[in-house]
Amino acid sequence: MRTFLPLFYGPYIFTAFLYDLFYSEIFMTHFKHNTTKRLLANQRQMTSLIDKEIISEGADFTFYKADWVPLYYDTGYAVTSDCGQITAYRAATLTGKLLWLVFHPKKSHGYHALDSDPHEAIERAKNVWAHRNHVRQNWADVEEAARDLIMGRQKFEIRMEDAEASPLCVLGIEGFLRSIGVPNVRRMPGRLAAMLMKLEPQMGFVIYEALQRHRSNAPAGALSVPAQ
Repeated sequence: MRTFLPLFYGPYIFTAFLYDLFYSEIFMTHFKHNTTKRLLANQRQMTSLIDKEIISEGADFTFYKADWVPLYYDTGYAVTSDCGQITAYRAATLTGKLLWLVFHPKKSHGYHALDSDPHEAIERAKNVWAHRNHVRQNWADVEEAARDLIMGRQKFEIRMEDAEASPLCVLGIEGFLRSIGVPNVRRMPGRLAAMLMKLEPQMGFVIYEALQRHRSNAPAGALSVPAQ
């Protein structure tokens, strides 16, 4: 059965967004932070249990929250790419998920890679950054599609498969949906996604993938579905 999020959910979603943005950090418990640090310390190789306990209380762990993913990363456990420009740090979210946080000096945010191998994480990040660059070159199409969806000139749904095909990390997608109060949603009206793009511009990457899917499935000569 098709999942539908009526527009009267709008105020609720906006309130949930503001709550996550301004207040969620206040209610993150001290226990979660300490547990996450200990989890990271245990990832250190060739380190005794006593040293791991000492490390967990030290300054090697940096709190970082970007793209809806609160986590700590270990500045003392890092792997550098062959080119010497990209660095992957071992990291853990406050919910206990291990990952590699991959940084590039020319990128404002790190990429959250769930790969177990740091070199695979670096390669994944490079591919994602290339994908993002490609979409940004076509960003005018994204903005036009978003306007058309809001005004009713186009009508197509956004699916989870579009989010998964986009250059967004899995953890970021999950974090955003959780923040707006719909953690289990698998699809939503394109109009709602376009409205959410005003709160989170990266929703445009998902709209782009949905637009490509919509165009590929449309009959020849019909690149849009008029609103009924």
